[in-house]
Amino acid sequence: MIKSCLILENQLTKKKVFPFYAKMIIGRHSTNDIPLPDRTVSKRHAVIGRVRGQAVVKDLDSRNGTYVNGQKIEKAILACGDRLKVGSVMLRFFQEDETPQGKDAESTTTPQCVQKLGACLVEAGIVDEITLLGVLGEEEKSPTIDQMLTGLGLLDDDMSAKALARQLKFPFISLKEREIPQQVTSLVTTEVTATHVIVPVELAGGKLLVAMADPLDSSAIQVLRVTTGMSIEVAVASREDILEAIARYYPAAFLDKTLGGAEDLDEVTVDIEYLGEGNE
Repeated sequence: MIKSCLILENQLTKKKVFPFYAKMIIGRHSTNDIPLPDRTVSKRHAVIGRVRGQAVVKDLDSRNGTYVNGQKIEKAILACGDRLKVGSVMLRFFQEDETPQGKDAESTTTPQCVQKLGACLVEAGIVDEITLLGVLGEEEKSPTIDQMLTGLGLLDDDMSAKALARQLKFPFISLKEREIPQQVTSLVTTEVTATHVIVPVELAGGKLLVAMADPLDSSAIQVLRVTTGMSIEVAVASREDILEAIARYYPAAFLDKTLGGAEDLDEVTVDIEYLGEGNE
């Protein structure tokens, strides 16, 4: 589930929403996580990483500097709604509020950060106010960033999974057109697939390739190692793809009322110091 994202306010590219998990490079080069084809942006302009649960942006010795809310920075912690300027391009950072506890957990009041995100999307001309209000009104409880972006058609499961795979340096795999041999699916029990929302995909050279929605689920990987006696290689797939594959190859899993879910990826920590220099 997406809990953080950046919104591109300029009419620079068709893509406007960039899910954020662990580390994103912003720059002019097309291979960056957020490619910005603008001459005022350096090839590798800035990086955003997650450090002890906080989003931190660092300038990569860019030519025109990196600014947060109008202040030039070398490194800064980002808060929900902050404006991030790289060259002449403006982005907005949004991060979901802490999950409320107790009675407030069922609140129908839209969280402040989600309100800010909605206002930003309208202001940038990405959606209109009527469409936004329609999506917010569909949610019985207070909506999340993920629910709002998905409802507006700005985000889907594949986009989220691809962003996660890219940022955590795992391969992405689509299961839609893939046939998984019975000799592979038989290596993992229905209980394990249902509990951890994983699917074995391929067996080669004594190594088992497994599709996971959460590639950082170390407990699932350990269970697979113990139960199969094999080395485990991980690829990221969308949760929707995995659930469809489980329904197809492990139909008994859906007799159980509870399927496992991806762990919270909001605590991913990366070292943004070890990135090398930016360039023009």
